[in-house]
Amino acid sequence: MAKWTAKEIVIKVANVNEAILFLEALQKQIKTVDIIADYFPGKVFIRLEGAKEHLKNAIGQVKELHHIVKSMLYPDLDNFFEFNLTFLSQMTGKTFPVKTLLRILTLQGYESFQEGDALITQAPYKALEPLLSLLDTLLVNMPYEVSTASLRDVLATIAILREETVEDALALAWAAAILKEDEYHRLSLCCEPEQAVEKVLKITKQQKELKQKSHEKELV
Repeated sequence: MAKWTAKEIVIKVANVNEAILFLEALQKQIKTVDIIADYFPGKVFIRLEGAKEHLKNAIGQVKELHHIVKSMLYPDLDNFFEFNLTFLSQMTGKTFPVKTLLRILTLQGYESFQEGDALITQAPYKALEPLLSLLDTLLVNMPYEVSTASLRDVLATIAILREETVEDALALAWAAAILKEDEYHRLSLCCEPEQAVEKVLKITKQQKELKQKSHEKELV
């Protein structure tokens, strides 16, 4: 019979936001032992209870989770945040195409790249979290005629960047001539995803400039 024992540790935290995210991570990630955690200003007190052979791993896991949380919330000297992709997916309960996410972040003006299982970006967590939720919603609710993952990703990218619905993004895609349709009315891209996004954004930029010029003429 495994020997039951307990261990108490104290983790320093900088603010309530860090404490909340850390406590949520503990609840979702620590499964091999029982956990009792309390927050006090500047500290999280943690009591781990369980089989002795599991405690050592659990303590290491607690410290690793805190390191991951801090990397998400606080930038390095070059103003980059580091997001563990596996952890991010587990915490949000969502899977997401990393390449598409990187494309969106870059076009939003956040320098971003992938390094192993880490997303390195200048986008803070408060910007990334709602973006992931929106991206997931758009991808799940694509029209049935959108038949390929690449087209789904492009339409989601356009919708997010233009703050449009998927239907509006689809209309812009037709206007930019990036779509092809088969005999079963299934839609796919007729060019590479990066080129497709570039074409749509170019069209919308031209439309915006024309509207601006028309507005200026009306004021004269």
